[in-house]
Amino acid sequence: MEQPTEEVSVAQRRIQDQVGDLGVIETGLPASKRSPSSRSLTVDNVPINRRSNDKGVVKRIADSIVHRAPEKGESVVGDNKSLGTEDVTRPGRIILKKCEAAVPSSSLLNRLFKNREGRKKTILHSMRVDVPAGSITAILGTSESGKSTLLKFMAGCMDKNMAYDGIVNLQGSTSYLPRETNLHRFYTPRTYIRHYDRLLSSRAQGGGCNNMPNRFKRNQSSDSNGDNGGRPPMRRTSSIMTHDDVENLLDNLRIDHERRDTIVGDVFRRGLSPGEQRRLELGLLVLGAPDTLFCENPVEGLDSETSLQLMEFLKGYSSNSSRRVIVTLNRPSLFVWNLIDNVILLSRGRIVFEGPRFDMESFFSHHKMPTPARFSPLEHYLAVVNNFRRPNVSVDWESAFKKWQEEGDDDNEDGLADDIETCFPTAIPNVMIPSMQSRSNNEESSSCLSYLCCCFGKWSPKFIELLRRYLLQMALNPGILQLRFGMYTMLSLILGMLFFNLEQDFSYQQVNSHAALLFYSSSFYIFMVVAILPFLAIDHQIKEKEVLNGFYHPITHHFAVSVAAIPTVFIMSLVISVILVNMVQLENGIMFFLILTLALWCGESLAILVSLCTKNYILGIVGCAGICGLFMPLEGFMLIPSKFPSWLRWTYFVPFHTYTWRSLMHNEFSGSLSGNGVLQSYEIEDTNIAHDVVVLICYSMIIHILCMA
Repeated sequence: MEQPTEEVSVAQRRIQDQVGDLGVIETGLPASKRSPSSRSLTVDNVPINRRSNDKGVVKRIADSIVHRAPEKGESVVGDNKSLGTEDVTRPGRIILKKCEAAVPSSSLLNRLFKNREGRKKTILHSMRVDVPAGSITAILGTSESGKSTLLKFMAGCMDKNMAYDGIVNLQGSTSYLPRETNLHRFYTPRTYIRHYDRLLSSRAQGGGCNNMPNRFKRNQSSDSNGDNGGRPPMRRTSSIMTHDDVENLLDNLRIDHERRDTIVGDVFRRGLSPGEQRRLELGLLVLGAPDTLFCENPVEGLDSETSLQLMEFLKGYSSNSSRRVIVTLNRPSLFVWNLIDNVILLSRGRIVFEGPRFDMESFFSHHKMPTPARFSPLEHYLAVVNNFRRPNVSVDWESAFKKWQEEGDDDNEDGLADDIETCFPTAIPNVMIPSMQSRSNNEESSSCLSYLCCCFGKWSPKFIELLRRYLLQMALNPGILQLRFGMYTMLSLILGMLFFNLEQDFSYQQVNSHAALLFYSSSFYIFMVVAILPFLAIDHQIKEKEVLNGFYHPITHHFAVSVAAIPTVFIMSLVISVILVNMVQLENGIMFFLILTLALWCGESLAILVSLCTKNYILGIVGCAGICGLFMPLEGFMLIPSKFPSWLRWTYFVPFHTYTWRSLMHNEFSGSLSGNGVLQSYEIEDTNIAHDVVVLICYSMIIHILCMA
């Protein structure tokens, strides 16, 4: 029988006054330091776990007081299959229904004919977790437990081979720190922070790849549309950091003053240590003041002291009551363990514990598995749930945890963590992000960046800042310009000395020498663009990280990279042309320079496309070298077009090398009777240089369109 609404609301208010916000406000406090209201309560013999700060609990207990059974569709704590209204709308709640990966079949015949997708492997089972605000939540577990997959599901950046469905209720903006450290190597900490600050300041309020206001109430599934899983832009939009702001941030990152003008470092020059690079990368991501910061194993490969400094920075950042920091960790030290507030413990894709860190000992003590004296708690918990060296002991820890949630817990606290805090107190920095207020009108009126923004639209400041970055990279990264400049200069000087003052008497030897030289210019100089692929691969990883975090659109980045490559191509072509035209006495040096510039620009565009299609630079070098090696015999020097097999004759028009070589030949031999005879012998007497120049321009445009696609 239905009870009056007034009686229900009074009962709910009475229970809410007793329960409060349990497990959220005082999540990180040990049991001995919590207020009495945060301990386990019972109302009418109904146990309330202190971590169950769910309104569903309050309503369930209120229903028991007024003798009314829960209605259909209402959520019950511990039931992962129930997706009631409270489950969907609660901030910080993540509900995962399924997460499977397609495993390719080991048999080639099965992949080709029977089952192309292979079998499905369950990575994560159905689960529901809560991520409280103002705290650090650590996802823990052994290898293959699903830590990184769960983090990527929360962050909205799942791999393409994953089939998943669920709901992520995380308010505000997000940022994701990948496992690998990816930084441009020519920046110093000070200049890098200022670069990111300008990049963030030039972003419009609704920018990013997807204009979603936030990720609250977003149903995240593998069938959803949009780039990056619908990731919103970060919050901060239009403030310029002062010198003091930069120095304060570097102080919080524990980067020494004498190291702040040291470059990140690369294979050519030593720079910052791996720990300093990792802390700098973390500092760059928090410049946008994201409400939720995801970090995939941020302390991997770092020593204990550096790991502690990084986690202390994260602790200071999460001290804001509206921020969440979610990390995955493998084997954190006891010092790092002491900084964690909330824990999600996984085993074989299932949740075996989820809640405040100080409640873990109560859970395992309840099941007769307390941590031995002076033993690492986390090592003990991982050993227990994974049955290390206990093959005859089998416990369903997932079911045990659900039952423990319903029954309540004891107040056994983590005594070892308290001892560590007493002997070695942590030094949590006060991480302050600069104000998000816009600059004054006077500053805007005198700013060249703002003027260009008005002229070219909202994309122009980002494009200009990225263009500035890659022009600096061209000048400061030895592998982009200096190394290639030396290589092309050396090759051109050797060719110039070999073919010095080559006479054009149209003898067989002289004609063959000219043709070979022009073939080399149209082939090998283009082939040497593979030297830039390692640097393009590094930049591609940085671009993926920045696009994932909503810094800019990938098309904006591509335009900046492409435009920044023009000076490099111009310088390379100018060096080659000046040396060869003067030493070998080639005809019409200006036209030679124009054709070679367009050919190198096509080669540079091809290298950019290959770098986007491959996962590492080794595959990129192999792919680019293979394409160039395939194009060389098709351009008409080794075999004239009429000698091609009839079914392969169309391939003569595919390489851009064809239009480069025949234009160079026509530029060198046209204008005389004997020269026209040479062109006829190669079947290129009808070549129109203007036509081929247009073809080379269109060829490069098509490659860039493929890059943007």
